[in-house]
Amino acid sequence: MLRRPFLRATVFVVGLGFFVQITGINAIVYYSPRIFEAMGVHGNAALLGLPALVQVAALMAVFVSLGLVDRLGRRPILLTGIAIMVLANALLVAVFSFGSDFGGALTVLGFLGLLLFTVGFTFGFGALVWVYAGESFPARLRSLGSSAMLTSDLVANVIVAAVFLTLLTQLGGVGTFVVFGLLAVAAFVFVFKLAPETKGRPLEDIRHFWENGGKWPAGTAAVAPGTSRPTTGAE
Repeated sequence: MLRRPFLRATVFVVGLGFFVQITGINAIVYYSPRIFEAMGVHGNAALLGLPALVQVAALMAVFVSLGLVDRLGRRPILLTGIAIMVLANALLVAVFSFGSDFGGALTVLGFLGLLLFTVGFTFGFGALVWVYAGESFPARLRSLGSSAMLTSDLVANVIVAAVFLTLLTQLGGVGTFVVFGLLAVAAFVFVFKLAPETKGRPLEDIRHFWENGGKWPAGTAAVAPGTSRPTTGAE
């Protein structure tokens, strides 16, 4: 995994696993009642009910992503999801910029920001991270590569869980979501630069992408879903 031609694949898979968590999704999952409380929401019903609504919307986004992934491709789905996260962070920064004067429209916008963030995550990262884990390596490296991605994912999760409340206390909502917004921008650039488009590619062919320096070799083409690549007698 650390030797060419699959070093690039390893960097992509491990980096993707890290960005999945370091961009802050589990901070929202773990601490959304605290975030809503910082937005001026009070009462146990609201503090528990609003995060539940966010997760319902996130589940719906997964089904939309599953319906589109084999038609639009992996890269567009993943990049769109990350772009939604960037926009959600910008909205949350704007909301928290008004200080503690929450109420009415500001609270609604804060809720929409968290909703967009979670929907963007599940539409992109959440739906596709393990697709890429399974498709990026040849068979002999696939289980090891998936394990490396999971390890990277969990390390980032520990970091976020450990520092989020400190960030929220020390930097406030503005600083916290600026940090997550910058990390989401970095994730977008990372995916744009390194992620292969594997739609319609047989698993045994994906190794050629890495062997060719991160580009599909000339003469290879994707196969439409539900069809198979034509073969010749020589094959």
